[in-house]
Amino acid sequence: MDARLARSKYLVGDTYTVVDMALWGWARLLPNILGEHAAKLGNVKRLVDEISARTAAQKAIALKDRHAFKTEMDDEAKRAMFPHNYRAQARA
Repeated sequence: MDARLARSKYLVGDTYTVVDMALWGWARLLPNILGEHAAKLGNVKRLVDEISARTAAQKAIALKDRHAFKTEMDDEAKRAMFPHNYRAQARA
């Protein structure tokens, strides 16, 4: 993607599209995932920074501050994420 963004302003050319929005959704977290290696993706960072400056993106980021999200993986969370495991245990 970084190489593609080196050739064009957005992923599919010179027009901002839903493809760019989808990229922004996860690419803004690259520094958390890749650490210092994320710096090698300068074109992706450029696009993420541009989209992050948009009002709609700032509103999307602010949503997380309005809600309390569970961060621990306890039995309740495991049961919600992997219900098939619990159904299998109940049959055994």
